[in-house]
Amino acid sequence: MLFTGGAVYVTLALYSIIFFKERTIFLDVSFHLFYIIKDNDFAIQANRFGAALTQIFPLLSARLNLPLKWVMINYSLGVVLYYFGIFWLCAKVFKNERLGLAMVLFSTLMVSYTFWWMQIEFAQGIALTILFFGFIAREKQWQHYNFIEIALFFIILFTIAYFHPLIPVVFIYLFLFFLLEKEQIINRKILWAAGVAFVAILYIKNSLLPAANYDANAVEALDNFELLYPNYLNIPANKNFIQYCLTDYYLLPTGLIIIIGTYLFTRNFIKLALVISFFFGYLLLVNISFYQGMPQFHIESFYLPLSIFVIFPLVYDVAPLVRDKRIFFTILALILIIRLVHIKIRHQPYTERLAWMEHLLEKTDTLSQKKLIISQEDVPLDTLIMVWGSPYEFWLLSTLEGNTRSVLIL
Repeated sequence: MLFTGGAVYVTLALYSIIFFKERTIFLDVSFHLFYIIKDNDFAIQANRFGAALTQIFPLLSARLNLPLKWVMINYSLGVVLYYFGIFWLCAKVFKNERLGLAMVLFSTLMVSYTFWWMQIEFAQGIALTILFFGFIAREKQWQHYNFIEIALFFIILFTIAYFHPLIPVVFIYLFLFFLLEKEQIINRKILWAAGVAFVAILYIKNSLLPAANYDANAVEALDNFELLYPNYLNIPANKNFIQYCLTDYYLLPTGLIIIIGTYLFTRNFIKLALVISFFFGYLLLVNISFYQGMPQFHIESFYLPLSIFVIFPLVYDVAPLVRDKRIFFTILALILIIRLVHIKIRHQPYTERLAWMEHLLEKTDTLSQKKLIISQEDVPLDTLIMVWGSPYEFWLLSTLEGNTRSVLIL
């Protein structure tokens, strides 16, 4: 597993270096980089301080006075190293190859555009949640935890709770999944302690402390349940998701069908109910919240828990049924190769928008003014995807080429 996972993350690391401009000259990443360098500090938003785990790479690079190119490369590479680090801790340090496999699949199974929109706190929080369950799955009783382990227990839980407001959905699913495991993979006392502590932290976060404005505004999307009632099925977001499953997330419904068949065959109806209720319940939550649809790179970040709902049953309940390890690793290798190729292909929209920006800088290079304001009516919005980050994106790109410019697209 270490070799397989290592090969996957080496490939993703190479992508992150080769396409560092595509991954860093894009919306939030450019925004964060600008403030990390300007303020010489972390750029934490909406109290999601867990983002410091990946922002540490560009911050240290800037403090070492490295050239801007290497600050950008280190940020792009650092995000991959973060996910690799969690995989390595699960598979090597905690000696939990199944969780290591789950981490590798989380990084590939339905990742398409979110590899290129790399700073997503939600994805980082889900990965840290996987690490937490690996931490408590070690063969230890609660009374055997030393002071450092107890401190890590609460620090990781606290960080997870603040990573993203939808993280509780993933945590509760994994809590119930392991609670229903007959093998008692995680000691019941430790598992319940984690569940109770997480609920307590969420209560403090949501009831006693002020909510971040961004998260408070996002909750208003739940009003769509009342607005659309009872027409929840015939909405653009559902139609878009079906199309996405045909073009990008084809392994997701395939895995779900295999899981349903396995649970029916083994008569594991409780697990079947858990997977179906979380998969379709969460899908409904996202699609109704954003029923008119939104750019795929953005909504894909919300869909990522769907892969968790599929990956864990595949790893813990389906994979053990494949007795021949050669067949298992052949299937796994085929899946990973297909997904790695798919991820690389999806760089095209980001390379195209980068080319347009470079062309604009070249075309306006002879202007005496270094500041330029353009109406969005005069730019190809289909190519640029979104334009709110244009000042930060053009600052990065122009400074990288040695002639700092300020371009604002209104």
